Amino acid sequence: MAQAKILTVGGTNYEMIDDTARTNATTALNNAEYNRQGLIGKYPGQSLATLLAGEVSGSATIYDALHKRVQAANFSGMRVGDYIDVPLVSASAITGQQSVRFLLAHFDPYYQCGDSAKGHHIAFIASAPVAVAKTVTGVANDSYLMWNTANTNQGTADVKNPYLNSNLKAWEKLFEACLPEGLTKYLLTQRVLLEERYSASGALTDSNNWSWQDIGKVWSPSEMEVYGCPVWGTKGYSVGFDCQFDLFRDTAHRLNETRCGWWLRSVMGGSSSNVCCVFDSGDAGYYYRSATYTWVRPRPGFLVG
Repeated sequence: MAQAKILTVGGTNYEMIDDTARTNATTALNNAEYNRQGLIGKYPGQSLATLLAGEVSGSATIYDALHKRVQAANFSGMRVGDYIDVPLVSASAITGQQSVRFLLAHFDPYYQCGDSAKGHHIAFIASAPVAVAKTVTGVANDSYLMWNTANTNQGTADVKNPYLNSNLKAWEKLFEACLPEGLTKYLLTQRVLLEERYSASGALTDSNNWSWQDIGKVWSPSEMEVYGCPVWGTKGYSVGFDCQFDLFRDTAHRLNETRCGWWLRSVMGGSSSNVCCVFDSGDAGYYYRSATYTWVRPRPGFLVG
């Protein structure tokens, strides 16, 4: 049925419908529904490319618009669980997919923190573990990754941080090269207080120190960033800087729909070979997850600044 929008009285036209008010009311209603879904853990997420479409013009990209928003600390309309679909420019690190969806995991988790303070940023985490390419060092069962090819969770005399010695870290460097330059130019190099585990006298079963380390533009979350506490990692040294990401406050987002286990950058306390991971049921894992376990994949993240 047609709606009358204008009323004419004595030759003068009067608007009967306030389109701006209607639009604002619809937006408020939608936002209220999104907030309700978020509170009950059922928010499906929205495409940030769609949200920011009006801010992309000319040769600008979604990454330019996102960077501009972050620099202005303008997170209006964005929510944890929103996403960007990132097309890959190379398949050297992965197999079976042309793009990776990254979920918005936290706003400003490390703002002004660290020995070199960070500016405003947004943390993103892949929506699901990623199948690795068959040519990657440490690949197992065609598309999984051994955390370390040697069955050890130790550092070395030169690099005392186990994570920096791992196949996982090496794979992340390859994966970074698969991302478009339009995105990587806006990624912050993450710098954390990273656990050390090394002794010249032999293998250790607990981390024994920590140090400020750059872990790259692409990295894997720590046990603290996923679970909000040390579960199997060394108390203290494995959690001294990190915080839990809002995305992982519910167990469902730790697993998502793939039910595939994924590696963390933390190593297990009480063991000289096991590594922390997220089990394929969503719980915190360690047992029989030695560094050479062959049925776990990476789930990378990054900070957009």
